[in-house]
Amino acid sequence: MYINMAQIFKAKKVQKTPSKAVEITIEKLDHQGLGLGRLDGKAVFVAGGLPGERVSVNIIEQKKQYAKAILRKVITPSEQRIEPACLHYAMCGGCSLQTLDSHVQANYKQTALFSLLQNFSKNDDIEFAEPILSKPWQYRRTARLSVMFDRKAKQLVFGFRERNSKSLVAINQCPVLVPALSALIQPLRELLATLSVRRDLGHIELFAVDSGIICLFRILKPLKDKDQALLQAFAGEHQLSIYLQPEPESILKLTPDTPAAWYQLADGEFELSFTPGNFIQVNPVVNNQMVAQALDWLDLSPEDRVLDLFCGGGNFSLPVARLCHSVVGVEGVDEMVRQAQVNAIANNVDNTQFYQADLSTDFSKLSWAKSRFDKVLLDPARAGAAETVQYLHKLKVNKIVYVSCNPATLARDSKLLMEKHYKLTRLGMIDMFPQTGHVESMALFERV
Repeated sequence: MYINMAQIFKAKKVQKTPSKAVEITIEKLDHQGLGLGRLDGKAVFVAGGLPGERVSVNIIEQKKQYAKAILRKVITPSEQRIEPACLHYAMCGGCSLQTLDSHVQANYKQTALFSLLQNFSKNDDIEFAEPILSKPWQYRRTARLSVMFDRKAKQLVFGFRERNSKSLVAINQCPVLVPALSALIQPLRELLATLSVRRDLGHIELFAVDSGIICLFRILKPLKDKDQALLQAFAGEHQLSIYLQPEPESILKLTPDTPAAWYQLADGEFELSFTPGNFIQVNPVVNNQMVAQALDWLDLSPEDRVLDLFCGGGNFSLPVARLCHSVVGVEGVDEMVRQAQVNAIANNVDNTQFYQADLSTDFSKLSWAKSRFDKVLLDPARAGAAETVQYLHKLKVNKIVYVSCNPATLARDSKLLMEKHYKLTRLGMIDMFPQTGHVESMALFERV
């Protein structure tokens, strides 16, 4: 039903040749939302398979301990399987769990997270917090859509990556995006077709924040005057801001009369400005709940001195600072350090200091690291913070709140922290990305 509802446009790179079809039974979902089955005793991971299902798959990658496969046919469907809501689901790589009710998705994610961390921690006394849940649809305030000019078909392709492929799926709507962004996809496609630089566009990032709608165009060649006029007219018609990114580190605003980019935090208590292209949390409602939970778990007092690692633009730093003596925020990206400083001033928060540092190296001899800290919060990228936690124990803080977007690296880093005399005492799942296999989580470590 869904396979004919979207167009696939192939990239030039040759894909791996799949094996002949084999049948397996899916035992469970792993911490990435992948179905786990076994073939001759070897673990096989397949996107789209649900627990209890008998499925036909093609093995596409063999490793020593496991294999990866693509789903070809569901032979015996699970009673929990439902029809996906998105017309592009069968091919689009953005979502992987639309065949499950959102509450069932959350239960599977929580079970996989708790099982993984409990195995690593060897601790039966972990307090498992109630999950932070999101509304299932129309929650995402940011998106990156790819642009490709198909020379054979002589047409522009605008959409998301195909599952297990570098090819593009041309889409006309996306139900996980907030309505304002989903409604913009088709007008943007029509706009792109009129640009003389349509063959020289990399991607477009969309933002729906409290300051308004923003489009960031990654351009590979300078815009002609005609193209600039078309973009400015589009911005006026749709009441949005347009930014250009001619180089990875260069962001230029094309619509000077539109507001600067900012979003509200903590139910409007803070307004955080940011540069389009820099990271912000995609789910604003869940972000507010996540920040509130971090404050609760830190159990702050007016005397506490807090270190916020991977602090970004101050998403955690500013709310934390209102409840403690002082906050030192450290971030690897210069631009975001400057943004955090600006945000602190704009929000009348005067007990923060922000520094740029490479947290993958030994930071213990840097000036800010020689200060006394009572508690630490860290929110690293998917790669985790293995190098960081190697030095974190030198600070001898009482509590560490670790916000993670990758259960595997959280488990790895948990083991490192436990080797440094910390105990995992509390763990919670955060469903930041419904309909996908991505799992956000929060862990509390206490010094023993």
